[in-house]
Amino acid sequence: MHRLGLSTRVENHSVIVSVEGDLDIATAGDLQEHVLSAVDENGPWLILDLSRLEFMDSSGLNVVINAYRTVKEHGGSLALAAPNERVTKVVRLVGLHRQVPVHTTVPAAVNAMEALEGKQQAG
Repeated sequence: MHRLGLSTRVENHSVIVSVEGDLDIATAGDLQEHVLSAVDENGPWLILDLSRLEFMDSSGLNVVINAYRTVKEHGGSLALAAPNERVTKVVRLVGLHRQVPVHTTVPAAVNAMEALEGKQQAG
């Protein structure tokens, strides 16, 4: 049984979705639905907390890319926080880190998102 733990919280206008377990073909749809719902309810400033994500395959990458497109269409941004070495390797392999900022911690991602949001509102 493939289970993906998902939870959402809001911190300083940032929507933080915590992802736990394995993100693969069996669980990618769950994250896709969760992200769309979280963005609809809380706004397009999305941080994926990957600190408890153990594995991500190409299905998971597709969900992250779709989340990026969704938040951009709504005037927001996406950041990844605290991925492990294996997940970081996958993100870097496909060059996703060039489009989506990757932060070592969730607080660092929240701070960066706040600065980005402030800059966009001022701009």
